[in-house]
Amino acid sequence: MKRKNSLLLQGVKQLNRGAIVSGLGFLLYLGAAALGRRDAAEILSVAFALVSLYVFASAAAGRLKDKEAVSYSLLWGTGALAMLTCLCALAALRQRLGL
Repeated sequence: MKRKNSLLLQGVKQLNRGAIVSGLGFLLYLGAAALGRRDAAEILSVAFALVSLYVFASAAAGRLKDKEAVSYSLLWGTGALAMLTCLCALAALRQRLGL
């Protein structure tokens, strides 16, 4: 995959690291929620929802450019993680706003 100046992650190594960071962020969210740290869990869920969406967008753009470099596993894994973290963030925000 050719590297260009872009805001998105490029290259398999960067995408894999982004996926790992997203997964660790979700685990941090789960840990904070399990320990009853509601404020920390809400902040983590929103922050890592944005990170996971960024990683998914990068993987999707990379898949469009070079189908051999970005596997379906990476694309769908980051997509599933983005959906999961976004749902947690939406639930946290909804609970915070009392809706």
